[in-house]
Amino acid sequence: MSRNTSKIDVTRTDDSINRILRAGSPEAPSLSHTCHFNQNEDQFIILGVPLEVPHLPVHHSIENREPPPGYLEMVASLSSYLMQNCPELASGTTWYFDPVSIHTPSFYRVVRADGRLYLYHLLVDLACRPLESEIIEQGTNSVTHAYRTRHLYFESDFYPLAEAESSGGKMIFDQTIPFTWKGESGEGYMIHGIWMDADINKFFSKLVLPRGKRNHPFYPVTCKQHCVSMNAFGQTGPELLHAIRLFLEPAMGEILADLQRAPFSEQMPLFRKLKEQIPPELGASWANLSVHAGLNDHDQKEYIVEF
Repeated sequence: MSRNTSKIDVTRTDDSINRILRAGSPEAPSLSHTCHFNQNEDQFIILGVPLEVPHLPVHHSIENREPPPGYLEMVASLSSYLMQNCPELASGTTWYFDPVSIHTPSFYRVVRADGRLYLYHLLVDLACRPLESEIIEQGTNSVTHAYRTRHLYFESDFYPLAEAESSGGKMIFDQTIPFTWKGESGEGYMIHGIWMDADINKFFSKLVLPRGKRNHPFYPVTCKQHCVSMNAFGQTGPELLHAIRLFLEPAMGEILADLQRAPFSEQMPLFRKLKEQIPPELGASWANLSVHAGLNDHDQKEYIVEF
């Protein structure tokens, strides 16, 4: 669901939707629901009240900066649903229209930590998953299914912003991870690229988590948008991310060089060295983290993450 870019354009918005989102406090703790991951490692929560999603256009030109007919009404309804059922995700945010992916409505909030700008970014995935949804009306080649579901799929993250450039409707990410490309494998038509992102996520997260803590597929500190970022679920602000960045970024060159040579391992000399140096309080937020794997009602693997 993430869209890799150096900036996001938040100029196209709607005041009536934003009034709905600003009706609550943005400081509400993000711990009122249990976090889940499906077998594809997509993050979701299960809510008591079903979300109804109407037909959406299958196609929308990315050159068209105007939402399709009925889209603003759909986002307003979604915003009301979020504020009533999981305000900790959306409270105090601003909606913006992204023509690149109209099936993942986007919300943001800019906050400060120790004088630096950070972006809280929420993406709500409205793709219909038939095994977890009740189809109200079948879709066509032009529109998606209309459906209802209690499974809310989303991504919520904190990102550092470039202080001087986050204005004028553009949010510019502070990209301190210059590259994640590692190389290629395979031959002929079977060549595929190899990126270090997964290994970076493991390095960052294992560095701050208490020793021996099982966390897959939940990685609290991540590499997204070429930034040191943080999964925002369970966090009320970016202060922890700010403290982690101050520790990680001076060693970024060494970390990337080691991961370029070999996959992540907790036995890597650099990892062991940094693990000894990192302040224990940086991982205290996840001291009670537990991840349980099992089968859901459709005999598919599912993970439950508790804090």
